[in-house]
Amino acid sequence: MEGNGQEISRRKVLAAAGLAAVAVPLAATGRAQAASLVRRADSAGAPSPQGTHVQFGADAAKQAAVSWLAAAAVSRPRLRLGKAESGYGREVPAEERIYTEALSGQTVFTYHAHLDHLQPDTQYVYEVLNDGAAPVADTFRTGPAGRSRGFRFTSFGDQAVPMKIGAGLGPWTVNAGYIVPAVEALDPLFHLFNGDLCYANVSDDPVSTWTAFFNNDTRSAANRAWMPSAGNHENEVGNGPQGYLSYQTRFALPDNGSPGFGGNWYAFTVGSIRVVSLNNDDVCLQDGGFSGFRRDNVPGYAANGDNPYINGYSSGQQRAWLERELAMASSSGDIDWIIVTMHQVAMSSAHFNGADLGIRESWLPLFDKHGVDLVVAGHEHHFERTFPVRGVLSGSTLLTPAPQSSDPYLMDTSAGTVHMIIGGGGHSTPTPPADFDMPHDGVLITSVGAGSPQSQHPSITTTEPAPWSAYGT
Repeated sequence: MEGNGQEISRRKVLAAAGLAAVAVPLAATGRAQAASLVRRADSAGAPSPQGTHVQFGADAAKQAAVSWLAAAAVSRPRLRLGKAESGYGREVPAEERIYTEALSGQTVFTYHAHLDHLQPDTQYVYEVLNDGAAPVADTFRTGPAGRSRGFRFTSFGDQAVPMKIGAGLGPWTVNAGYIVPAVEALDPLFHLFNGDLCYANVSDDPVSTWTAFFNNDTRSAANRAWMPSAGNHENEVGNGPQGYLSYQTRFALPDNGSPGFGGNWYAFTVGSIRVVSLNNDDVCLQDGGFSGFRRDNVPGYAANGDNPYINGYSSGQQRAWLERELAMASSSGDIDWIIVTMHQVAMSSAHFNGADLGIRESWLPLFDKHGVDLVVAGHEHHFERTFPVRGVLSGSTLLTPAPQSSDPYLMDTSAGTVHMIIGGGGHSTPTPPADFDMPHDGVLITSVGAGSPQSQHPSITTTEPAPWSAYGT
C-alpha cells in the first residue's frame, strides 16, 4: 500500500466538508520471577546476536529500536549506528530483557537498542554486537517527514514457522519462509504484522518456535520495521498475567502509558499516517488462546490460577487509550490517514472462526466517530475486503456494519472504514473453499458456551447478511 505526498491535511478538507460520524457510548506485568544469579557467557566464544528485527518508535521519522536474541546472557550488548558514506559514528548500549518460559523453565535473553534524534527519510547502517562475538550488520530507513515523500507498506497476519519444531504440535509450512522474500521484493518502508506470529502457545517447544520465527523473518525485519499486533496465539498462558510476557519481552514498541501492558497496544506516526495497533483478546468473545498442551504441562497451571480466557483484561484501559489516540489523530492537521492493525476481525464471510461481536460493540463505534480509514486484520486465513462501512444496518441486532458504497473498484474512506482480512501470511491451514457458502453470508460469534481454564469455551455463531463484503478469495 502506498502513502501519499499531498500538501494539505486530508482531514481538514473532510472536516470542512462536514464529514458525518456516528458516536455510540460504550460500556501487568509478567509472573513474578525470583531473583537469581544470571550466569553470563565468557567473553571468548560468547553467543552471537540472532533474530535481529527493527521497530519504529512513536515518530518513525526520528525514532527506532533494534532488537535481537542471544542464546545466553552476554556482556556489553550494544549497537553501532552510522551512515554508509561515513561509517559507524555512534554507539548505543542495549537494554536486556529476560523472562522464564512457564512451560519449560528456560530463560530467554533479549536485547533492545533504542534510537532517537534520527534524521527523517534516511538510510542508516548498523551493527549489533556483544563482547566475544562477531557483530551482525544491516540497514534500515527512517520514515519521511510529514507529506514530503510517498512510501509503500505491506501487511499480513498468521505466519507460523517454516519447519517442524519439537513434536510439530504448532503449525509449520515452507510457505512461512517463502513469504519473507515476497515482502522484500516489494521493498516496503515497513510491514504491519496482524497477529498470530509463530503460534508458540500451541507448541511443545515455544522458545525454539520463537527463535525459528525470528531467524526466518530477520531476512526482512533486520532492514525494515516489522510492526506487530498481538493475536490470540501470542497468549502463552503462564507467561505473565495475560500470557503476553514472551511477546512483550521480545519487542521494543512505542509506549502506551499503561504499566504492565507495554506493547499490547501502541501507536506510531509515519509520514501523514497514524497507525494504531490493538490487542483484540481484551474485547473479543471468542476463547482463542486455549492450549490443551499448556494446560496439561505448565507446572502449577491450576494452582497459579492460570486462565487463557482474558476477555476484559485491561478493565477498559485499552478502550480509553484508543479513544484518546483516535481523537488526537482525527483532529491533527498533520494526519491524513488513520490505519488500525489488529488480529481478530469485525466482519467475515467464512465459516472458519467468524467475526466477533465484541469488536463491534467496543471499537467500531470509535472507528466511525473518529474516521478510521483502514483496518488490517488476520485470524481468518484468507483475503477479504469490505466496502467502506459506517454505522449499522437498520434494525440489526447483530450490529451488522452498513456499507456506504457498492463499487468494488472504489475505496472512498471519507465515506467509511475499509476492513481488510489478510490472514494468509503463510499458515499451513488456509480457509477452505467449503467454508464459504452461497448465497453469501456473514458469520459472527455472538457469545461463547460454558468453559473454564481447563476447558475451552466453544464459540456460538450465527449468520447475517453480508452487503459489506466487496471482495474475497
